[in-house]
Amino acid sequence: MERTTFAHFAVKDAGHLGRSADAMTLAASMPRTKFATTARRIALFSAVLILLALVLHRLGRIETPLAIGLVLTGFAGAGLALISGIVAGIVIWRKGSAGAWSAAAGVAISLAIFAWPASVAPIFFRLPPINDITTDPEHPPEFAALARDRPKAANSIAYHTNFAEMQERYYPEVRPLILDRAAEEVFDAVGEAARRLKWRIATEEPPQADGTAGHIEAEDRTLILGFTDDVVVRVENDGGSTRVDIRSLSRYGHHDFGRNASRIKEFYAELRARLDATVPTAAAPRSKAKARGTKVPTRARKGAQDPAQAPRSGAGPAQPDARRALPQKGTRP
Repeated sequence: MERTTFAHFAVKDAGHLGRSADAMTLAASMPRTKFATTARRIALFSAVLILLALVLHRLGRIETPLAIGLVLTGFAGAGLALISGIVAGIVIWRKGSAGAWSAAAGVAISLAIFAWPASVAPIFFRLPPINDITTDPEHPPEFAALARDRPKAANSIAYHTNFAEMQERYYPEVRPLILDRAAEEVFDAVGEAARRLKWRIATEEPPQADGTAGHIEAEDRTLILGFTDDVVVRVENDGGSTRVDIRSLSRYGHHDFGRNASRIKEFYAELRARLDATVPTAAAPRSKAKARGTKVPTRARKGAQDPAQAPRSGAGPAQPDARRALPQKGTRP
């Protein structure tokens, strides 16, 4: 009985092994579509190319135009991989060819690549195509030092007047900042705020006594992608108060995705915080400005004596319970 049972299971296992071997032989003999392999390889290459371009650009190893070209090439490759993966799926469905896993990997990687631009598409269509924002569209602050060192492929520094209407519609809160502080003091706070925001300052020109406005030009890089934008801040006297205007210009691209307006708001918030942390002082040259927190003594009148040094009347100090002598009244004639 035991021999019969063992023989039965042995024959059954041999049958299973035979069918598995036949299935493997059949799968190996099935023709493999080239579209599946192409989709997987191109998708992997595109993903590595985009990732490498972004990392090198963020580290400052390659210029922005080259990085944009590499990213666009990666997107084109992802599109080709997606099409190849779809074609491979159709061929596998109709002819029973091998390569389903490769086709699925190509399609999945391509969709993951396109998920990035798809996530920012709502911002692209919701916000206007502006790359230059300023608080003074009629007389925008001008670039000087950054204009000389500007790459040829960068956006023009000339302000487009058609941006003013779109800015007024989408960013009405971007206005000049009027402060009841001395221009020299505000200029110092502007420089401190720019440094706290990690801007790379290119030049600083403080306000002059003849009324010439002060300027600060700086560069700011986006946090993730590392795109460089140019910023200029103008500080000038405005009828007893100080007016601060700012202009933020994207160096590349026609759409800033709202970054320039956000930068201006962040700067104004930081500037107010710097000013709130200081005590207002009178207008004075920057080289003669008093140290913050120093108590300024009261100026005495000319010829007046110091109360602490003034001599007391009488022979000695007055006693606490002593009565003051009343002046004697003179007799009338």
